[in-house]
Amino acid sequence: MRRVVHIAFFALLVYLIGDRAMLHAHGRDAGPAACAERAEQVRYDALGRGFGSAAADSQREAFMSGCLVTGRADQDVAMAAR
Repeated sequence: MRRVVHIAFFALLVYLIGDRAMLHAHGRDAGPAACAERAEQVRYDALGRGFGSAAADSQREAFMSGCLVTGRADQDVAMAAR
């Protein structure tokens, strides 16, 4: 069982690194500045939907974390449901 967990973890790691490398090779990866700009848009969208300041900040931070890890600045990943 332990071996299966290690294999699954390694496969996930290879997938994430490969995905990030492909984004970088195609020039579509988001840099920290793009992530920060998009994270602020996520925050303002959340405030516009009636979320409080703390909830909007939480969504902004969650988006920023995901963006920096994946290199994708897609808002759909961290959008709050209405």
